Amino acid sequence: MPRFELTARELIVHLGKYERIMALVHDVRVPLVDVKQVRVDPGYGGPGGMRLGWRLPGTHIPFLVAAGTFVRNGERQFVFTRLGLQTIVLELDHKEWRRLVIGVPDGHAEADRINAALARLDRCAQGRDR
Repeated sequence: MPRFELTARELIVHLGKYERIMALVHDVRVPLVDVKQVRVDPGYGGPGGMRLGWRLPGTHIPFLVAAGTFVRNGERQFVFTRLGLQTIVLELDHKEWRRLVIGVPDGHAEADRINAALARLDRCAQGRDR
């Protein structure tokens, strides 16, 4: 399953070997300043993936797994979620992706961890502006 790594400046979604094959993408890297919102949303990607849009490229087996690049309303999103995982959605202001839709075992804990990193980044930026 995907694993998040948070550095001082970057959010990295690490994918395992088979996840990379299904998604046709290597690890995804996004600057933390590009992350605008993080929320748990089991209905968004969910196993059915009805709100994901067109898959290109990647894998989509409805109600089992959604992995790869999906385009909806002209916006590219990276998706990796599967049955049994909780979906979190990261809204981005990024040149390549509009959002990340990622399945994790504990969506609330992961969203809280990312939001805490964003809050630290915001406090640091405010301190520099003074």
